[in-house]
Amino acid sequence: MKQTIPSSFVGLKINEWYTHIRQFHVLEAERVKREVEREIEDMEEDQDLLLYYSLMEFRHRVMLDYIKPLKEDPSQPEFSELLEDIEGNQYKLTGLLDYYFNFFRGMYEFKQKMFLNAMMYYKRAEKNLALVSDDIEKAEFAFKMAEIFYNLKQTYVSMSYAVQALETYQSYETYNVRRIQCEFVIAGNYDDMQYPERALPHLELALDLAKQEGNPRLISSALYNLGNCYEKMGDLSKAAEYFETSVSICKSEKFDNLPHSIYSLTQVLYKQNTTAEAEKQYRLGLSIAREYNDELFVNLFQFLHALYGKKMDNASVRHTFDFLEEHMLYPYVEELAHDAAKFYMKHGQPEKALTFYEKMVHAQKQIQRGDCLYEI
Repeated sequence: MKQTIPSSFVGLKINEWYTHIRQFHVLEAERVKREVEREIEDMEEDQDLLLYYSLMEFRHRVMLDYIKPLKEDPSQPEFSELLEDIEGNQYKLTGLLDYYFNFFRGMYEFKQKMFLNAMMYYKRAEKNLALVSDDIEKAEFAFKMAEIFYNLKQTYVSMSYAVQALETYQSYETYNVRRIQCEFVIAGNYDDMQYPERALPHLELALDLAKQEGNPRLISSALYNLGNCYEKMGDLSKAAEYFETSVSICKSEKFDNLPHSIYSLTQVLYKQNTTAEAEKQYRLGLSIAREYNDELFVNLFQFLHALYGKKMDNASVRHTFDFLEEHMLYPYVEELAHDAAKFYMKHGQPEKALTFYEKMVHAQKQIQRGDCLYEI
């Protein structure tokens, strides 16, 4: 007769599993996950512990999707299956379990670019944050808040959370991945404050750390962000070089942010008036965005071609803005309206330019009011 394993012992093992997940140690996380699954079979009955396991399985899947999103692995459950199982038992979630459910679900919504949904879940998680005693878990929450506020262009709030998270991660040598990601968010906020020269050292440090980690995703992201920084500084040639290198890595690794990287490269090439190469990248990027079912970047590529192509396509430009406004993606509206206004001014169409400047100002107002959009 097999001896029953105490649920408290399995709970400690799940905590170990979560530690590896947060450190992006895939092999170790997979190893401990298998141990947990074996031990659960011989565990004394504990419904809360089983729910904790289901939540951690979901978080494990989120990690794998970040590391290698497009890798075909039939052994990994679909997000929909995991969510259905967890949400079927959501009424049983209280305290820390409720925190983890909302925090992990917020990560998933963020991954889907559903930023307001993500914020809603993070705010729900925050109600139980006082129950969290682990410094690293508090830093995880602070980082995710920095990330979402950055995407919603709540710059100073984002910067505050990012610095808070970074101070904790710097004290732990095993959390370099998160440290790098914090540097990205801080640099992005400096860009939004119109201080790209202050962003540069953060990105150079992030690239060095990413190379030390030997992490292709982080290396490609650092190169991409450096390209974006140099574009903000007006050095389009250097920006294009960084974007091209980032695209090369994303292609070889089949990362899900490949459409984003090609889009930024295409945008810079159009602005440099290297139209033939821009058209080539546009066709490639649009094809990949469709392959990845990335509706946002399908629209963004069509906007670039409609605006900068040989024949201006006003209908397609309007269609892209309709899509962005419908999904309340106002940071993209602001950026694209600014680009369109500059383009039409350059081509002697001040009335059209004024229309887009007005659209840009409207988007800025919506961004400033963004903190009212996710109240619960």
